[in-house]
Amino acid sequence: MFLFEEPVCASCQKKIEGNEEVYVKLVSPKRRGMTGVKAWLRNEGVFYCKISHGG
Repeated sequence: MFLFEEPVCASCQKKIEGNEEVYVKLVSPKRRGMTGVKAWLRNEGVFYCKISHGG
């Protein structure tokens, strides 16, 4: 059992693979010294794959 779901594109629902170029929409954190970057992205970010973003 996984603690976290794998990230998916918010537009097309494609699974985001490791080492894939993605675009992430997120709000700047209130606190300084954020150490859990992957957890922060997973909890606060909205992922878009390169194709859906148009980049």
